Amino acid sequence: MKVRDRAGRLEASGAAALFVVHDEPRLVRSQLLAGVGELPFPVLVDREREAYRRWGLGRAAWWRVWLDPKVWQQYARLLTSGQRIRGSGEDTLQLGGDFVVAPDGTIAYSRPQRRDDRPPVGELLAVIEDLAGR
Repeated sequence: MKVRDRAGRLEASGAAALFVVHDEPRLVRSQLLAGVGELPFPVLVDREREAYRRWGLGRAAWWRVWLDPKVWQQYARLLTSGQRIRGSGEDTLQLGGDFVVAPDGTIAYSRPQRRDDRPPVGELLAVIEDLAGR
């Protein structure tokens, strides 16, 4: 998990990561976090997806996810590099997002997910370190 690898930089900036998932805890442990090891971050379960709604995170159309060549290219890259593809959750169409909340509570960075795309961790860290004045 790329964010875990940068936990020291997060801590040095006075930041904390929080992961929100909508699957049952049993499934999160057995599929999504299998082989990841211990996380230095909390993982919150939002079965009702209240946080997803409040943060404006929608759902993808099935064809935008499963017929997108970029999704299949990403899976091929993972397989050819020897990485394991984690099992999927209950709902592969629920989109997530990445946010940085400033110390004053305002949103300093927002990137709702469009498909199987996430911003580079370095991009998030740059925003966090800028907020910390580093």
